[in-house]
Amino acid sequence: MLRLILAFVEIAFHRRSPESLPSSRGFFVTVLVMNIVLAVATSRYLQLVAYPELMIAFDTIFELAFIWGVLRMFGHERRFRQTAVAVLGVDVLLGLLNMALLTWHRALNVPKDEVTIPYMLTLVVVIWSVDVSSFVLSRAIERPYVLTAAIMLGYLLLSISADATFFPSSK
Repeated sequence: MLRLILAFVEIAFHRRSPESLPSSRGFFVTVLVMNIVLAVATSRYLQLVAYPELMIAFDTIFELAFIWGVLRMFGHERRFRQTAVAVLGVDVLLGLLNMALLTWHRALNVPKDEVTIPYMLTLVVVIWSVDVSSFVLSRAIERPYVLTAAIMLGYLLLSISADATFFPSSK
């Protein structure tokens, strides 16, 4: 188990590619469930939307469909499981880091929208997540990092817009 966690850490630092991960259905489901559980815990902790489970289901399906669509567009859909596992696994690690930062931010007892060091670090984690997803996709579709970074930035903007449209903030 520790080796798999270290594999995700190495992917996060661009030292390992998604093809080094197992392509098993069980591993994919395990990482997917971990990602969903963390997303539910985070959304319940933040209490930003009225129906967080619905938003998480939408976001998860949208992310997986986007990954599959990009792989399909470049003719590499057979790499879906490893690519999705790499993206979701690193998302879990970065999500845990974000939870720690958000807990730190709340412990400061400042207004939610006040800019603090942990609040700014969560932005760095979001940028890092886009970077890692871009790296994973570039390896999966065998295209330049710059192209996949542009694709992932487009996905991020589309995802934020969809969430804001379908799941308005409850606060």
